[in-house]
Amino acid sequence: MLTSRECEIIRLIALGLPTRVIADRMCISIETVKSHRKNIIRKIPDLTDSPKALLEFAIAFEKEREKSL
Repeated sequence: MLTSRECEIIRLIALGLPTRVIADRMCISIETVKSHRKNIIRKIPDLTDSPKALLEFAIAFEKEREKSL
């Protein structure tokens, strides 16, 4: 469902990193990070476009991923 890049973006969002820092860490543009965020929101049912909702989703997503490791 989500690409590996989208999962990486989610991991960094869960750490509370701002878009600019995510872009720097991934060596991509800020606009590319924003595009990935939009794609994540589009793919996840009931996820709204609010930063708080995306952060909450990212934290929960990471907790589930860590449990499965």
